Amino acid sequence: MKFYDKGDTMPPDYKRALVHLLTFQADSEYAGAQRVGENMQFAPRPEEAYRLAKKTMEEYGHAFYLWTLVEDLGIDVKARLAELRDNPEDPDPKKVNIINGFRRSYWRDQYQCWEDVAMMSCVATPAAVIFLSQYEKCSYLPWARISERISREEVGHMGFGLWATKRCIQFGGEKARERLQARVPKFIATGLGHCGRPSLSGENASKNFDRYYEMGLKIQRPEETQERYLELTRKRLKEAGLEWVDGVEADYDMRAGYAMEDAELDARMTSQA
Repeated sequence: MKFYDKGDTMPPDYKRALVHLLTFQADSEYAGAQRVGENMQFAPRPEEAYRLAKKTMEEYGHAFYLWTLVEDLGIDVKARLAELRDNPEDPDPKKVNIINGFRRSYWRDQYQCWEDVAMMSCVATPAAVIFLSQYEKCSYLPWARISERISREEVGHMGFGLWATKRCIQFGGEKARERLQARVPKFIATGLGHCGRPSLSGENASKNFDRYYEMGLKIQRPEETQERYLELTRKRLKEAGLEWVDGVEADYDMRAGYAMEDAELDARMTSQA
């Protein structure tokens, strides 16, 4: 695997893939921060509000770190910020590239109460922690270095989820536990979706994974990510006093926006440089 650092000349296909993956993560981090901030409306107590606000700030920070790398690659990040800032309801997919799950229309259906907020960080965030940690060893060294900091903060977000879940039960008793348990399946589906589409052949297989893997931009196969996610989340649910639910299908629709044809990537790079 060949490594590249800031300022290095890169093969066109490598740079195209790198820009796609970086902008997808950076734009999604910003949109995710917007959505997490909106969940402040459900905070039941001051300490919950404080900790969620801290998480929101760190998500905005992740977007900033990554956009710095994107700007170094010649992409206009101010335009991306402006689109997400000015059109939070439905940002233009031709101007930014965000995970469908962080679009407000999708988010509203998922988050209706504080139990949803707690369970997202407790059950779905472990997949993001495992998925994003692979970039610490990727072939683009600036991304690898920044990913170490992002991973540390994402682990903290996972801890927030377990804390918030236990607090729900502490203050709400058995009724709260039942409300949390009822939400386990939908956030397992989200977590499985975060692991990525299968790298092997099949209806849901990823179109570009093999190329990213060969370039060293992806380090672990989605099947490995999913296996690690299942093991970790089973333990976390047990620690929270909740039960695992079998037979949940991955929600890949929430990852819409991730796949993109080479011709479209080239067009975007030309228009946004």
